[in-house]
Amino acid sequence: MNIVVLAGGLSTERDVSLITGSQVCKALRQKGHRAVLLDVFLGYEKENLNAKDVFLQDDFGTDMAAAIQTRDPDLAKIKSLRKDASCFLGPNVIEICKAADIVYMALHGAEGENGKIQATFDILGITYTGSGYLGSALAMNKEMTKKILASEGIPVPGGFCVTKEKILPVPSNGVTFPCVVKPCCGGSSVGVSMASNQEEYEKALEEGFRYEEELLVENCIKGREFSVGVIDGESLPIIEIIPKAGFYDYETKYQPGMATDVCPAELSEEFTEKMQTYAVEVYKALKLDSYARIDFLMDENNQMYCLEANTLPGMTPTSLLPQEAKVLGIGYGDLCELIIDKAFEKSPEYKKKNSKMHGMTLKNMVEACEGRYYGNEEYLNEEITAITIDSRTVSKGCAFVAIKGNRVDGNDFVEKAYEDGALCCISEKEPEDLSKPYIVVKSCYAALKALATFYRSVCNTKIIGITGSVGKTTTKEMIASVLSEKFTTLKTMGNFNNEVGVPLTLFRLRPKHQVAVVEMGISDFGEMTRLSKIVKPDCCVITNIGQCHLENLGDRDGVLKAKTEIFSYMKPDGYIYLNGDDDKLAGVTVENAEQIRFFGNGSNAAVRAENVINNGLDGTEMDVIVREEKFHITVPVPGEHMVRNALAAISVGLDFGMTMEQIQRGILKFEPLGGHGSVVHTNKFTILDDCYNANPASMRAGIDVVSQVPGRKVAVLGDMFELGRDEEKLHYEIGQYI
Repeated sequence: MNIVVLAGGLSTERDVSLITGSQVCKALRQKGHRAVLLDVFLGYEKENLNAKDVFLQDDFGTDMAAAIQTRDPDLAKIKSLRKDASCFLGPNVIEICKAADIVYMALHGAEGENGKIQATFDILGITYTGSGYLGSALAMNKEMTKKILASEGIPVPGGFCVTKEKILPVPSNGVTFPCVVKPCCGGSSVGVSMASNQEEYEKALEEGFRYEEELLVENCIKGREFSVGVIDGESLPIIEIIPKAGFYDYETKYQPGMATDVCPAELSEEFTEKMQTYAVEVYKALKLDSYARIDFLMDENNQMYCLEANTLPGMTPTSLLPQEAKVLGIGYGDLCELIIDKAFEKSPEYKKKNSKMHGMTLKNMVEACEGRYYGNEEYLNEEITAITIDSRTVSKGCAFVAIKGNRVDGNDFVEKAYEDGALCCISEKEPEDLSKPYIVVKSCYAALKALATFYRSVCNTKIIGITGSVGKTTTKEMIASVLSEKFTTLKTMGNFNNEVGVPLTLFRLRPKHQVAVVEMGISDFGEMTRLSKIVKPDCCVITNIGQCHLENLGDRDGVLKAKTEIFSYMKPDGYIYLNGDDDKLAGVTVENAEQIRFFGNGSNAAVRAENVINNGLDGTEMDVIVREEKFHITVPVPGEHMVRNALAAISVGLDFGMTMEQIQRGILKFEPLGGHGSVVHTNKFTILDDCYNANPASMRAGIDVVSQVPGRKVAVLGDMFELGRDEEKLHYEIGQYI
């Protein structure tokens, strides 16, 4: 896609915006998009410009973020760089934005988040990321935000506004010392001060008035600070910000090492759910859409307060919202693309084509899950927009499945689901209100699988099913990264790979998706057969057969039998991709031998690796042999076990008609999920994060990577579960391996 990343401007957060913009632009380019970084105020001065030519310049805008100080930009100097500074939008900005497929909004502060640019783009028909003009304008005004949230029962710190002409004393209107002074309608990064007495209050006012004519004075909440990202009405994990200096001011926010971020935050389940619920309520109350970040404070008595909503939050890889997304397995580049996807979903053309689940009428759903329908029969031919089991993610036109969990009963949220826009609810209980669309089923879990099975039958998307003892998630990510170079690709988010997660993954399929990469995990016999019946994969990948889930599967032969159940409902003409270096998989046979594609280092491999060079934490290089041709490939993540993951991705990519150049680009863009072999660099240490799960094979692979790194090394090892009768022996062998 041709993408404009719009940044800069005349806000006091101009330089912060450019940092965000440059990082987003880089990530989108790495994803194969033609992205350009454009300063909204300076624009691009060129007469007789063909706007589409801008996207052909590989380095367009890349120098803007160099050597910026992220503090007090010289706005007078910036204004002097333009011949005509009468209009906020710079030369050719509108022309270039209209030529783009989408504008990625990386603006910060009043000049980008107050709704004016959003309103302009709406009038001109320019698609952009982030909230619309109404939500942007409301969230930018902190005083208005307080009033709206308070009216919705969401707690906020007490406060009042002042101007140079009307300054109220402290204490006043419930505000006492210590208090916080900050711009009312500007960004939250500059002009923020804390005052503990009258003298400090006067200095804080003086500092604040440097940036804005209206200031907000509010009670200082002593305690902990948190942030919750919300994407499309769904909350991300909570992150806690712990300033080393005790106050989260500008320097603490943007200077490295000044604060510690903890994600997920260490909160009880009760407080976690409460804060995430508040975040979604704020998102809805302010009419936000696409994505936002909601900031909270918690005092010493565990009372929560919503501080503010950010419609265009910081989006560097180390910013708060990307850190939260990473915990869910959403890498930085994927997050940027996800935000773009959510923006397209706002466009009328997209909504018409992709907003509903094709074929999922209430009538078909009742038949698929063998349920009983209550309500107005006029709705039976209506297609739903989504299926969710989380009442917090209910959206207009969706179906809410009221699953009863160990801690929460979904039936308690049926009425709220209708209030939030659900078209239909599905439950094991009889309805109280017979006027609303409602489906009664014997089992909500069984209904979830039945609905997914039906929906798969009406979707034309090609699906690659992935399983194995070790490396499922990493291989899934690498295959998806490769296929994304040519196809619109859906993939399992995180590790949603069981009999609940797989249906939820399939429910995300839309007409735009050409291929899907679906991870399928099991722990007992029969599970994979059920998953295969739901997914009906067009082709299958098995990474290896290891010692995992032995409590139920007994030994590796049992694991092999359980994993190969994935073939049960595979399309008859589909390919099977197997790790030829695995002794169990090497012996797998099927009726049509030509369906099997081995990958690995052995002579039986159709895609084979030779001359493997280990570059430590910088990754691995190798020659890949395909049909007697040789290609040099670089895998950008550490570990020789990653070689086989790459070979699997190459095998799939080739059969999907991709060139080796496309495949190599996809492999180079691969980013491991947190806890799956990702490398974290800190000021003092380099950390290999492989803590998601453990079995003997994955433990050995992690130890191998660490052992090849120079210098002092420390391995922090946890337990390996579900190993059956040989549990102690297998743990002992790992000790010997070290």
